[in-house]
Amino acid sequence: MNNLIYFFLFLAVISWGAGAFFDKMTLKYLNPNAAFFGRTFVMLVVFVPLLAARFSLTSKELASAAKISWLYLFLSVLVTMSGVFFYLKAMSAGEASKIVPLSSVYPLVTFFLAWLFLGESINISKFFGAVLISFGIYLVTK
Repeated sequence: MNNLIYFFLFLAVISWGAGAFFDKMTLKYLNPNAAFFGRTFVMLVVFVPLLAARFSLTSKELASAAKISWLYLFLSVLVTMSGVFFYLKAMSAGEASKIVPLSSVYPLVTFFLAWLFLGESINISKFFGAVLISFGIYLVTK
């Protein structure tokens, strides 16, 4: 992987970590349902103008894409937003320092789905790396 990939991964990790902190702060004042729908509302306010600015380019690309891409887009949104909802429910009932690491084992799901359905390779180092990360998360939450 090149340095640009690591830079974007770094930004993603910082963003997600700060996001979890702000989720917990939000849940001090809102119940999980209000936080979920409030988050969705804020996303609309922020992203509708961006969508409008890129509407022509995005609509052309979507129109020329394979029809199955719409199903994958729909499923991506559905499962991701379901995960956010369940995560907020868990965060409202537990400690952020335990909930966030436990919810962070989701890459294992991606790891196995990519192996099963995308034909991505699993070698001994990837497998043991995933096991060690999972064990580390378990230790952090004890």
